[in-house]
Amino acid sequence: MTNHTILEPLPEDQWFIESQELRSFVATVREISASTVDDRTQTLAKLEPHFQELLAQQEWLPQKFAQANPESRMGGGIGQWLLYRAKDRSLSVFSLVIPPGSTTPVHDHLAWGLIGLYKGNQEETVYRRIDNSDVEGHAQLQVTEVRLLQPGDIYRLLPPDGDIHAVKTTSQSASVSIHTLGNDTGCVLRHQFIPASHSVKSFRSGYSNAPCKEEEEKAHGQLY
Repeated sequence: MTNHTILEPLPEDQWFIESQELRSFVATVREISASTVDDRTQTLAKLEPHFQELLAQQEWLPQKFAQANPESRMGGGIGQWLLYRAKDRSLSVFSLVIPPGSTTPVHDHLAWGLIGLYKGNQEETVYRRIDNSDVEGHAQLQVTEVRLLQPGDIYRLLPPDGDIHAVKTTSQSASVSIHTLGNDTGCVLRHQFIPASHSVKSFRSGYSNAPCKEEEEKAHGQLY
């Protein structure tokens, strides 16, 4: 299946909240990722303590970015709020808000990254592909792990390892997770899987507060 992961650059870096904590963290991410570009395992290992510090601080994320979104493209009222993205689209930080009882579609990310739980509780089901088929629209998945997550827990993405999952909020209040990923995740075309029918389709999740470029939408069609 074709992956359209290359996007046109933006005029400048985009910041959607004013937070010294986030700015400091992004500066650290960029420094570490640039110095470990040939070894993303090392990138994630070096970043994780800094990400842990960010998750432990509970004042930097405005309440607006910890809210559900009834018009979510991911369904279930899930809010995907962009906090920062690099002008070359090589890095994004966003919050994902999942209302109680809601579950994300089974999806991938197509990028290295760290995801950490900021508030609430989650159940994460991790999958891997076990098919070798080149048939368009076909994918067979196997569950590799089910994890119960609490605030402060972090999981790594290093495709293909850990890159396909679904996440459900298990707390009585919405869960909020912070994503630090090596692409513009909301705007790249990635994959949504339907395990019961062994099928897969392209989708673009978008963001609740920031558009993807119109020429990208026109080039790839309305796929969500």
